[in-house]
Amino acid sequence: MIPFTQTEIAPLADRAYFDFVLGSIERATHHIWVSLFIYDIRPSRDIGGKVLALTTALIDKKLHGLDVRVLLAGHLNTADIAAANLASGLYLKEFGVPHRRSVHDNTQLGSHAKYVICDEMAIVGSQNWTDDGFRLNIEDAIVLKGDAVFLLESEFLRQWELGKGLPKP
Repeated sequence: MIPFTQTEIAPLADRAYFDFVLGSIERATHHIWVSLFIYDIRPSRDIGGKVLALTTALIDKKLHGLDVRVLLAGHLNTADIAAANLASGLYLKEFGVPHRRSVHDNTQLGSHAKYVICDEMAIVGSQNWTDDGFRLNIEDAIVLKGDAVFLLESEFLRQWELGKGLPKP
């Protein structure tokens, strides 16, 4: 285990996740890196519009010059999850937000991680960016500041380098 001497950790209440992440994205000034297992922006699945709201905030920050990147699970055995991630990846690409799929080899399906890094803060939890994740499921998350965020940033960059772009048509 790695000891962290300069880390702050705070729990984030289940229903506070969306507002906290949206506000963190809106306040970011340098970079926003997102790692998700499921990202479902399809209108028929984003009933509350929260996935679209987060995506719009990411696009806005990218347009204002921030380093915005999204890393999603790559190889998926569930067609609906694969379709959700593909639709979200295509939407992000349309607006110039870099997106990669975490694909490593035939023995690993890719990352199941779910976190958002905004500048020197990270939100780590069980939330996928789905309507169910925001409205129906009971989810857990913590907010990190300090040394632990640097370790998470290193892991994100490692996964980013291993990742691949959208599948070829």
